[in-house]
Amino acid sequence: MFACICHGITEEDIETAVAQGLNSMQKLRSQLDVTNQCGRCTQFVKSTLESASERYDLAVELV
Repeated sequence: MFACICHGITEEDIETAVAQGLNSMQKLRSQLDVTNQCGRCTQFVKSTLESASERYDLAVELV
């Protein structure tokens, strides 16, 4: 599903970015340019970031 229509960023893109260490809204904005145009995706991107971060943290703990 698209998270940011303006820049064509998907949930999967955000999850991949989290796995690569982009673990804050500031870093996502800088690298993926999400929430920088119309801003309508901000809440969804934040929610996706939080969920992906939790899953990634759990996966790292299990390794």
